[in-house]
Amino acid sequence: MSFYLSTPNRSLFARNLAYNTRFEESLCKFGPYGPIVSVYIPLDFYTRCPRGFPYVQFEDFRDAEDALHNLDRK
Repeated sequence: MSFYLSTPNRSLFARNLAYNTRFEESLCKFGPYGPIVSVYIPLDFYTRCPRGFPYVQFEDFRDAEDALHNLDRK
């Protein structure tokens, strides 16, 4: 498969968030940039607490790029 025929990446890895960041807070932070398909917040195996970073998947890759560029400047 050619590189140019592959679909662009629609997911975003965000780091340096507070360890108590929840799903709803992630939606509020990334929601203004476009429709969100899913948010995955990994948990620590032993403590079952969030690890401080989510994976956010947008419907369109342009929304993920907008969130990346706008939130990176803050």
